[in-house]
Amino acid sequence: MADWFIATEGVKVVKDSASLWPQIITAVSSAGAALIGVWYGQWLITRREAKTAAAKKDSERLFITTELVFILEEFAEGCARAATDTGHADNEGILRVSAERPDIDLTQVAGDWRVLPAALMYRIRELPILVNEADKYVASVWEHDWPPDYSRTFEERQYRYARAGLKALFSAIRLRRLVGLPGTRLNATPWSAQPKLWNAWKEECRRRSVTSRPAPELAVLSNIQSQPPSGEQI
Repeated sequence: MADWFIATEGVKVVKDSASLWPQIITAVSSAGAALIGVWYGQWLITRREAKTAAAKKDSERLFITTELVFILEEFAEGCARAATDTGHADNEGILRVSAERPDIDLTQVAGDWRVLPAALMYRIRELPILVNEADKYVASVWEHDWPPDYSRTFEERQYRYARAGLKALFSAIRLRRLVGLPGTRLNATPWSAQPKLWNAWKEECRRRSVTSRPAPELAVLSNIQSQPPSGEQI
């Protein structure tokens, strides 16, 4: 009798256990679906936020690029005038500069600099320092130069501002490419700023190589081709 009871109860337990499996499977499936739903919802939110942040960054980059491009190109044109300035004689026959000293003011830029690539931002922010450096070089040469033509002073001035102008122009070209703006018009003709700067820089480098004037930049002279080099070479 006892054996029959045990056997009967065992069958009931097995039947009850078998009847629980559909409930267990349903519960696990529901929990899994809920977790997947939560994950997918969070993924959509993260993706939407990333797209919004990227769109905002693109908008800010376009804004500051539009500001900087015209500041840089205006400065490059000023440098081109200085780099091709051969001066004019005053009433005493002493040669004086005809083109004013180019300057660049980046404090007026209202955009967020952080949206720019670090290397490009560095090159642009370096330009005011290069202008001050050019002034010091020119002043130093002038102190040891002779009237009435001050030829070495003019040569130094042409070289320094050609170099600064090319750096500014190449940075402007990179900015245009970065945001898909049209190409610069400062290389449209042989009389545009870019060929003027490029020719002035090459001419002074060649002259320095002949006269053995100190010029650390001459290390890249052997790589000069028909097209302007990258900004790192100027």
